[in-house]
Amino acid sequence: MKEINDILKAYAKAQQENKRSALATVVKVEGSSYRRPGARMLVTEDGVLTGAISGGCLEGDALKKALSAIHQQQKKLVTYDTTDEDDAKFGVQLGCNGIVYILFEPINNQEANNPIDILKALFPMQIGF
Repeated sequence: MKEINDILKAYAKAQQENKRSALATVVKVEGSSYRRPGARMLVTEDGVLTGAISGGCLEGDALKKALSAIHQQQKKLVTYDTTDEDDAKFGVQLGCNGIVYILFEPINNQEANNPIDILKALFPMQIGF
């Protein structure tokens, strides 16, 4: 719950500062992974990260993917395959042995059912929303 609260607070702050944001969510895991489906990370257009989608090994590349989603205003589903022993080819040195699917969603307040509105509906007691 703390992570959700932190994400909602960070999003409210980003809105006050007129910064665009994207939400990265682990949607599926096959095999081993540091985080399970449902783990989230908010990324603002200035590169601020709130929350986590891995043990730190995916965040660098995920930042790039989230910024791309923000600028293109398009959702992206990205697969990180860490089953290859030569995971250094991704440049992320994952250290686990699984496949992780991350959904990157730019947040548009004008869009009904944007990911932040969904989180607020699911967790209404968080930060007074």
